[in-house]
Amino acid sequence: MRIIKNKTTWVDILNPSKKDIEYVGKLHKFHPIILDELLHTSARSRVEAHQKYLFLTYHLPVYDGNMKTSRRAEVDFLITKDKVITVHYEDLEAINNFWRRLSNDKNFKDRALGGNTGFILYYLIEEILAFSQRQLRHIEDKTTHISEQLFQKKESVLLERISYLKRDILDYSIISEPQKMLLESLKEVSNIFWGEEMKIYFSDLSGDHLKILQYLNNYKETVAALEQTNSQLLSAKTNAVMQKFTVLAFLTYPVVIITSLFNVGIVNTLIKNDPVVFFGILAGSIFISFILLIFFRKRGWL
Repeated sequence: MRIIKNKTTWVDILNPSKKDIEYVGKLHKFHPIILDELLHTSARSRVEAHQKYLFLTYHLPVYDGNMKTSRRAEVDFLITKDKVITVHYEDLEAINNFWRRLSNDKNFKDRALGGNTGFILYYLIEEILAFSQRQLRHIEDKTTHISEQLFQKKESVLLERISYLKRDILDYSIISEPQKMLLESLKEVSNIFWGEEMKIYFSDLSGDHLKILQYLNNYKETVAALEQTNSQLLSAKTNAVMQKFTVLAFLTYPVVIITSLFNVGIVNTLIKNDPVVFFGILAGSIFISFILLIFFRKRGWL
């Protein structure tokens, strides 16, 4: 548990225990159901306005290198007139960055903790959104890499990479999209809880979040275009291989005909009477195949 005080107070709790929740219960008269929810993650993000406090559940995307996709992380906020309590269930870069800024920058500490608790919430979510935007960099890097590798005859490899990237974008979108409504709701609630002055701050957060969604949508469209191009290249490559196999099969056709003739009684009789016939037929079939080979190469089919 970490606590920083000024005019207002920020309390940060990582992996809350029952003892931590009991401490939170002593700080303010929070509803027992709310306190119980702090012991585990929530399935959905939301804002709840109670008589003397706000309860907020915010989800943010965090890239998992082992799973090769973004997963959901959660921060819960309990906000009173003089305290902001954050609860999270894993070590988060955004929360740690906010802590360092408060610890090392007195001017920032005065801005964040020197007014009402709305400023703590604003700067915290701003830090979370900045982290979320940085999380888009791995999507941008992968998209750029796929674009650079597109015409280097690596269609099968790129097909797998594009599939992983599409899943990552989808997971990121599933996590981030609901926060749009949450921030809009928070903008309205802030007007009631802190007054008209805070509405512009939370409108700013909505705008920052919208930029993230726009970036994500651009990457989604770009990856879709890359996938289509890669599929066309892979299809063309497959058709070319099938064409070559078809031509090669046709080259063996004269040999197949000759082999079939051996099953005809009159041909067997001729060969027995004159072995030169066999070599003549064989040479003829090879000659025909050779002529066809030259013809196909000139046509560019081989």
